[in-house]
This record gives sequence, structure tokens and C-alpha cells, in this order.
Amino acid sequence: MFTLLDHGASGSRRHLTLALSFAALFAASCSDSNLPTTPTTFGTAGSSPSSSANVSISALSDNIVAQPVGSAFCPTVAPFNVPFVVVVNSGGASGVVVTQFRMQFTDIAGTHMPSVTIPAPVPIQEFGTELTQARDLRFPLSLGVGCGGGRAGTIVVGFDATDRAGHKSSGQTRITVR
Repeated sequence: MFTLLDHGASGSRRHLTLALSFAALFAASCSDSNLPTTPTTFGTAGSSPSSSANVSISALSDNIVAQPVGSAFCPTVAPFNVPFVVVVNSGGASGVVVTQFRMQFTDIAGTHMPSVTIPAPVPIQEFGTELTQARDLRFPLSLGVGCGGGRAGTIVVGFDATDRAGHKSSGQTRITVR
């Protein structure tokens, strides 16, 4: 016959086993062996670097809409999120590495939000030919707007890159936010 005390001890053992199982699962999922350890390069292996190539940046769309965020809490979570994709074109250079992106939002009243820097970005992998991947890479980016400023304005996205020969490149593009 079980007493109330025995039932409570049995229930706490089950909770302890469940908690230890979740802790083990969480610890196993926190392995950083799948994380990139170096910046992503593009270009064909073995090809010679081109010093005359122009690495450039553009946005897939230069006119996007800010999306409202459900649980905004300035300054931690901005009330609007602006997702966009930028394309960095190697311009024929081989082994180009994008080392960072810089983003800054300015609303239509001229209020500048703080600049955001993303070091060693990772491009998205698309299904397609290697020829396209050798020419350009697509980077999904997102910027929170609306804390201390409006939601409509302009995002300036800049990049820094280096090719195999050590030549540095930089550039920027503007995106209109409605």
C-alpha cells in the first residue's frame, strides 16, 4: 500500500529523471562543432586572383516594408523588423571573403539610429549552379527600427571584403523602407 509520502517521492524521482534528460539533451545541442570557424569564401579553387575586379553590393529589393513586431520592448526589441537580402558580387575576383556588414537606419525626419555591425557573415546556400555561386553570394539580414525614430526611412548597408591576393574591397547600398 502506497502512502502519500511514497507517491510524492515517486513523483519527484520522475521529475528528476525528466529534468536530467532535458539537461543532457540541452548540453548535447549546445555543441559548437557545426558552427563556422572562418569567414565564408567564394570563387573557384585554383583560379588566379584578379586585381582589376570590382566587388559590389546590391539589395534584392531596394524598396521594402517594415514589419510590426508583436512583443516590442524598446530598446531591446524594436517595434518594427526590416528583413532583406543583400547580394555581394565578386566581379571576377577569386576567394573573396566578406568580413563584415555595417547597417544604419535613418528615418524620414533625419533621425539616425545607432549603427549595427555584423562580423563574419554567413551567406545562404541556394539550389543552383556553381557558376552563380562563384559570381555572387546572398546574405539574409534584418534590422530592428522604430525605437526613438520612425519606421519609414533609409537603410545604408556597407560591407568590407578581402580577396585571396589581399586586396581589400568595400562598398554600400541604400534600401528604402516604407
